[in-house]
Amino acid sequence: MQYIFKQDDWMKWGKEYSTAKLVGLDGETYKIINSCGLENSLPGTSTHETWVGVNAFGPGGIYESHDHETTQFYYIISGKGLIRVGDEEMICEKGTWVFTPARVPHYLENISEEIFAYIMIGGNPLDKNSKAHTLASQ
Repeated sequence: MQYIFKQDDWMKWGKEYSTAKLVGLDGETYKIINSCGLENSLPGTSTHETWVGVNAFGPGGIYESHDHETTQFYYIISGKGLIRVGDEEMICEKGTWVFTPARVPHYLENISEEIFAYIMIGGNPLDKNSKAHTLASQ
């Protein structure tokens, strides 16, 4: 079992970009466009109350405006993106820290020609039966 990882060990992107509709807290749908994740998930990144993940967006990738039941944090690791949290908007690059409070809408758009990626840390939905942020029926 491996417990310690250097960037080259874990920062390998999936082979394909995808677009999907997700279910929002209010039951409405929103899109995640031109996104990919890590080739392999990181061990120990999901518990009963919190999770850690990595999202990546190719050129033109968008995470439409949506909100969550719990607080989230993003740490930008590559590329350049436009991020909006509530009424605040900023161009974000490697090293930027983003805080998204619970139930505050946030939006992300890759504005570069390279992968825009970030580590995300958040809480699982308060309602264990919640369908929020799952794939919407086609």
